[in-house]
Amino acid sequence: MGESSRGLKSGRAPLCVDLLGGGESMYANLSAALADVGGRLRRFERAEQWVEAVREEVPDATVVPAALSTAIAEMLGKLSLSGIPAGNVLLATFGRPKERLDALIGGADWFVERSTDPLLGQALVDWLLQQDVEPFRVLLIDDDRETRMLCSAILRKVGMVVEELAETTGVLAVVKRFRPDLVLLDLHMPDQDGIAVVQALRSSDIAPLLPIVFLSGEDRPNARNAALRAGGDDFLAKPVRPQALIAAVRSRVKRARVLNRQLRPRSESASGRLRRSDFLSALSECLQRTDDAWHLLLALRIDDAPALREKLGLAGTHALEREVANRIASQLAPEDSYSLWEELGFGLMVSRNQRAELESLVADLLTAVAGAPFVAGEESLSLSISIGFSLPPTQGVISAERWVQQAFAALAMARRLGTGRAEGVLSRDPSALAPERIMVITQALKDLARGSRPRFEFQPMLQLRGEQAHFSLICKLADLRNPLEGYPRPQYLELAREQEQLSILDRMALFHAIETLDDRRRQGLAANIMVPVDLGAFDERQLAWLKAERQRRPDAVGDLLLEVDVEDIRSGQHVETLRHLTALGMNVAGYDHSGSVMALHDLLGAPISLLSLPHGAIQTAGAQLSDLITEWRGSGRRLLVVGVESMKSVSSLWNLGIDYLQGDALAAAIPRIDDGDDD
Repeated sequence: MGESSRGLKSGRAPLCVDLLGGGESMYANLSAALADVGGRLRRFERAEQWVEAVREEVPDATVVPAALSTAIAEMLGKLSLSGIPAGNVLLATFGRPKERLDALIGGADWFVERSTDPLLGQALVDWLLQQDVEPFRVLLIDDDRETRMLCSAILRKVGMVVEELAETTGVLAVVKRFRPDLVLLDLHMPDQDGIAVVQALRSSDIAPLLPIVFLSGEDRPNARNAALRAGGDDFLAKPVRPQALIAAVRSRVKRARVLNRQLRPRSESASGRLRRSDFLSALSECLQRTDDAWHLLLALRIDDAPALREKLGLAGTHALEREVANRIASQLAPEDSYSLWEELGFGLMVSRNQRAELESLVADLLTAVAGAPFVAGEESLSLSISIGFSLPPTQGVISAERWVQQAFAALAMARRLGTGRAEGVLSRDPSALAPERIMVITQALKDLARGSRPRFEFQPMLQLRGEQAHFSLICKLADLRNPLEGYPRPQYLELAREQEQLSILDRMALFHAIETLDDRRRQGLAANIMVPVDLGAFDERQLAWLKAERQRRPDAVGDLLLEVDVEDIRSGQHVETLRHLTALGMNVAGYDHSGSVMALHDLLGAPISLLSLPHGAIQTAGAQLSDLITEWRGSGRRLLVVGVESMKSVSSLWNLGIDYLQGDALAAAIPRIDDGDDD
C-alpha cells in the first residue's frame, strides 16, 4: 500500500465519502484511493438522493462542486438539527481557482482546483486521515438556565460534547480537566464578568489559545469591542440562532484543531522532518555550538517546479513533495533534520566530522532524487533537484536568517548554471571572501568559460615626471546583480587560479590593452598601459602567443608594462618565466602590497623597470625612504604610488621623487585614455 494507508490509525472505522457530481475519471480516482485504505465512495447525481442517503448513513466527508458548497453546508446544518449527526461531516469542494474563496467562505473545509488530477484521490485520503474525528468539546458558561439548556441542546444535537457551568468559580480547573475545544461564555456573570474570565484564561498556561465566543444580549458596540480586545474570538447576540451558533462553534474549533496540530512540540533532538519554524530554531541552536563538526545547511528545490505545479495540480504537487521528502530522508542520518520550507523546496541541516562526508552526501542526494521517475497516474516524470549549500556564516551578522540567505544564494547559482547541480562553498578559511561573493565570482568564472567577457577599465596615473601618459588596466568580472560594478582582480585572483582560468583572463586583458595601444598609435597618440599578470599563468602557449603579438605589433606590445607580484620574484619560482619575458623585450613592473618600502632595495637586481607601492607604506616609512628612492631612481627605474586619497599629498610626493601617482581622488583631474588628448 502507499503512504496513505500508513496514516490509518488502528481502530478507526473505514472511511465513507460521498461524491455529488463529478465525472467518471474523478469517481474512479477517488474510489481507488479509498479502497486502498479500506474505505468506500458513494456517488450521487442529485442532491435529493444524497440527502436521503445521509439520513440512512452519515459519511465522513462529502465532495461537491464549489458552486454547491454553501447550499450543502447549510443542508448539513439542517440535518444536524433534525437529529442526524451530520455536524462533523467534512466538506471538500472542487472547481476553478476563482471559486476557491467563495467555497471556503460558504463552509468548505478543503478545496482542489483540478478534479481530473490523477493524484486527487490520494491527496483527499491523506487529508481525511489527518483530521481529528473526536467530537467537538464545548464548555458553556452562563448563569441563565434557559440559555444553557437551549445552547446545549443545539450543540448536542449536532454531535458535540457539552459541559455546563452556571458560575465562573473554578473555571481554570474545569478547563484543565474537560479540555474543551471552545468556551461559550456569557459576558455578564454575577460573580465575575466574562472579560475577567477571558483575561484569566489568556494569562494562564492552560489555554492561551483556546477559542472563546461571548454570548450576550449586550448591543452596545463599546462593550463588544472591549470583549474582543480582552481576548475573545467572536460575539453572538442573544437570543442565539441555532445556525449561527453551530457555524461559529464549528469554524472556530476546526481552526483551533489545525493550529494545535501545527503547534505540537518537536522532539528535543530536533531531528527528522520539522516544521519550518522549528527548523529555523534548530539552525539558531546549531550556530551556538562550539564543536569541531562540519555543520551544513542545504537548500534544495525541485527543478522545473512551475511546470510541474501546473501539470500536477495541487494534489499532485503535494504527492510529489512527499515522494521527494522520502527520497531525501533515505540519505540522511538519524540526527539530521529537514523541512519543507517552500513549495517544492526543502531545507536540510546536517553535521559530519569530515568535509569529504558532506561532499559525498550532496552527490548522493542528487542521485537519490533523480534515480527513479515520479509516477503520476499513467505518466512517469523524470526528476532532478538543484542544491545550494553553505557552512555557518562567519562574517558580519551571525544568524539563522543570514545562513539561509547564503544557502539560497548558492541555490540561485546552481539553478542558473543548469539543472541537477549543487553549488556552494566548503571552506573554513577565516580570511576567505564571504560565501555569497565566492559563489557569485565562481559563477562569473564559469560564464567566462562559456564565452562571456570581463569588463575592462583604464585608470590613469598622475604623471609627475616624464612625458608619456600611463594607465593601469583594471579587469573586472561581471556582477549581474550590479552591472555598473564588478569583481576586481584581488577578489577573483585565487578562485581563478584554482579553476585554471587565470591564464585566460590575463590573455584577454593583454589583448585588450594591445588593441587599445595599437588604436592609439594609429591616431598618433602614445601611452603606456600596465596590465596585472600572474607569472604562474605564463605557460608555453601564453608565451608563444605573446611572442607572436610582439612580432605582429611590436610598437603596441612595446608600450605594455606587465605588472607582477614582487613576492613571485622574491620566491625565485618563476626565474625562467621572467627570463623568457625579458628576452622578448617585455617591460616588467612589480607591485608590493606588503606595507614595506624595502623592495626599493631588495629588487635592485630584478628585471623590473617600475615599482608600485601603496601610499600607506610611503607615509609610514622611516628616514631611510629618501635614500632608497634616490638609489632606485638612480638605477634608471621609476616609482608609482597607489592609493593616494587627496590632492594635498601630490606636492610632498613630487618632492620625494615619485614618478606617478594613482588613486580615485586623482582620477577626475587626469585625462581618460579615450579622451584623445594626452596634454
